[in-house]
Amino acid sequence: MADAKLRRTFSADFAGKQRSVRSETVTPKARKFRLLLICFFCCLWTVALVVRLFSLQISDVETWQDWALKQHFAEVQIASERGPVLDRNDKLMAVSVPAGSIYARPRQISDKVAAAKLLAAALDMKVEQVREKLQSPEPFVWIKRQIPRFNSDRIMNLKLAGVGTVMEAKRFYPYNQAASALIGKVGIDGKGLSGIEDLYETRLHVDHVTTRVNKDAFGKIIQDADTSETDEGFNVPKGDALKLTLDADLQIIMDEELEAGKVAANAKQAMGVMLDAETGEIVALSQSPSFNFNSPESNNKKALHNLLVEAVFEPGSTMKPLVTAAALEEKVVRTTDMIDCENGHYFFATHTIKDAHPSGVISVRDVVIRSSNIGMTKIGVRLGAGRLYEYLRRFGFGSSTHLGLAGESGGILRPVSTWAKIDVATHSFGQGVAVTPLQIVRAMSAIANGGVLPNLTVVADGNNGVGKRVLSAKTADQVRDILYGVVEDEHGTGHQARIDGLKVGGKTGTAQKAVDHGRGYRSGAYVASFVGFVDGTPYGVPKILTTMVIIDEPHAGSIYGGAVAAPVWKKIVDRSLRFLATKNTLSPNESTIIPPSVASDPYKAGLTPARLDLSNDAR
Repeated sequence: MADAKLRRTFSADFAGKQRSVRSETVTPKARKFRLLLICFFCCLWTVALVVRLFSLQISDVETWQDWALKQHFAEVQIASERGPVLDRNDKLMAVSVPAGSIYARPRQISDKVAAAKLLAAALDMKVEQVREKLQSPEPFVWIKRQIPRFNSDRIMNLKLAGVGTVMEAKRFYPYNQAASALIGKVGIDGKGLSGIEDLYETRLHVDHVTTRVNKDAFGKIIQDADTSETDEGFNVPKGDALKLTLDADLQIIMDEELEAGKVAANAKQAMGVMLDAETGEIVALSQSPSFNFNSPESNNKKALHNLLVEAVFEPGSTMKPLVTAAALEEKVVRTTDMIDCENGHYFFATHTIKDAHPSGVISVRDVVIRSSNIGMTKIGVRLGAGRLYEYLRRFGFGSSTHLGLAGESGGILRPVSTWAKIDVATHSFGQGVAVTPLQIVRAMSAIANGGVLPNLTVVADGNNGVGKRVLSAKTADQVRDILYGVVEDEHGTGHQARIDGLKVGGKTGTAQKAVDHGRGYRSGAYVASFVGFVDGTPYGVPKILTTMVIIDEPHAGSIYGGAVAAPVWKKIVDRSLRFLATKNTLSPNESTIIPPSVASDPYKAGLTPARLDLSNDAR
């Protein structure tokens, strides 16, 4: 009891002493100092905070904004939308469509092996190929570009961190392989690689678009920051439209018949071109096999070659009416003059010239109709080397047609000063000179339209101008009548090009191909051709169409142009005129030949050489 009382007394005394000590130690001055110190630190913190805010929001705002933008935005270069390519009737032949491109930010992907397996399976790629991309030290890599949109949506449904998609413009060709060699191909970066796509690059395509995109915390693109998104994709800058002189429907007709002719002749390849003889507009231009640039299988350098402007060959007998026109224009012969064709063998300048079908004394008209090499030699001698060379140049040989397409050849026409005596003979029946199909069909148009060599054009801008007169109307009429005889006369080589109800004029050619290296010709390798014209007025089509068909290396019976190329020419021209005649009576939907779908495309990719070396015309 006493102890408890003693402890309470001690505790009370100790507490009193502590209060006394604290009361004596903390003086008012000390208390004021403490308050001032606290205020100083508060002010100092406030000043530091204001300085920091000034730095963030005023003085260094651009720096901090850049940092923020780098975290929330990314710059991605995408292919801008190219302008559409239209045919003469405003049908789309090439158009840009939205496609998804898959990208990755490797640093944000923790399990790269698992991600590579998922992406490879979804994109039909090799796992090793995807893994290599994901292991790149770069902060941004493309996995696969310009895939169908539903495929890119499927990738997004995987919800992989660091993997995203951005919409780009991809080139699509509604008519598949139709005129693909002329229209050309567009690369993955949106730039034209060949044909019209390359020639009119600055018109069809604006520079690449570098766009900002919003990112979420995982680095995925949420939306395009610079442009809005529509049902068709992101609104990116777009090039201008380009209208061609081609007719998509006639183009498909030519594609179909060339392919069928190539198969029937068991040939290596086939080519064809159709012109409006008066305006020089290219209405259809085709080669078989052709390439469908909608298909990945078209990723072949040879798919970029346009043989109609690049391939050169000795024209053979298709040159004969042009040389005859020059001789008539210079009045060194008349159509009724008689020429001795020596019964098929003629010794000239240490060489023996032969005819496939021997003739005796026949008229100049029959020399062309029967395709006599001997008769043409004698006509060429009367004309002389100088004038022969001048007229060949006048018809456009030895220089390009100035379409501007990449790889366009001017052919081969050696200066007359380098000619030997035999060259007068060989040039007269189409050997020793190399031409392109476009050069031949343009020269034949000058005969069809009354003597004017047209300026070729493939763009419907009305700027091709007036052609150059190379023959008088009288001479053109005379040669045109001779070419009607080639088709209609019983001895003519082109009777298989006849079309009931129409007057058809033209000339056959059969040229033996030169060896790849060295001199001479390849045994059994020929090129059969037919070039002709027809006035469509009886069909209600007021235009003259000049068309050329070339069948390269036929191996199914005949090798002659009259038997191999002329029937194909007839089908193309007959179908085309009938279509044009009925086109205005059909509804808009009926007037279009529906192209085959991409999935059921019957045309297979093939190999096509960029140059043909052809020679030694037989008929």
